[in-house]
Amino acid sequence: MAIHLLGGGWAEDETTWTGRFIDEARERAGTAPNIVCVLWAPTAEEGRAWHADYERDLMSSGAGTVSIVQLTSDRQLEPTDLGNADGIFVGGGLTPGYHRAMMPAADTVRGLVASGVPYAGVSAGAMIAGDQALVGGYRIGGVEVSREAFSEGLEDVTLDAGLGLVDLVVDVHAAQEGTVSRAIALVDAGLAERVVAVDENTSLIVSPAGVEVAGIGSVWAVQPGEQGVNVTVLAADR
Repeated sequence: MAIHLLGGGWAEDETTWTGRFIDEARERAGTAPNIVCVLWAPTAEEGRAWHADYERDLMSSGAGTVSIVQLTSDRQLEPTDLGNADGIFVGGGLTPGYHRAMMPAADTVRGLVASGVPYAGVSAGAMIAGDQALVGGYRIGGVEVSREAFSEGLEDVTLDAGLGLVDLVVDVHAAQEGTVSRAIALVDAGLAERVVAVDENTSLIVSPAGVEVAGIGSVWAVQPGEQGVNVTVLAADR
């Protein structure tokens, strides 16, 4: 099964986005799947404002049921929250909040994915998926490397242990928020070996067969080069 790293946004054609993930969950379940949708917000009341949107989009993509797990500043993910998951979908929002709330159950997430449960993370859910999570920030060594508006409330670009699903550092909203520069700066500073920055309405799909890009944008893959860094643009299958 694959890991779907979604760069954010709400795609008009869900088949290029969550639809691929739902197809894999259906294959595993043998019927319309139950998708466990993990969301984070400072309070449960704030989180509930988004429940209908996520449920609608996942159901329209083919989910049989959607079980929403609402994490908050006071509620962390528990292994039992994922017990009936045919697929795990992790939403977007404040990345440090998702990171703090999900890491206590990281071993469970990894175990389920290793057993064949597909994972999809959109925005924050993608940023925490790697061996190293990109938690936020806009400065490296005191130098601005991206817009402060997309810093997640952090000044220094911060990496921490992630869910460990892929051996990549993942950034999101690449073209839309200008985070490609942050991805380049991470590699240039020697803080990461491989970074991908994913456009909105675009997904990087990582599976045993390799990598694929789906959606309407691109994935910007950054790694060290002989003179600085190399950036490869991976276009989606349109």
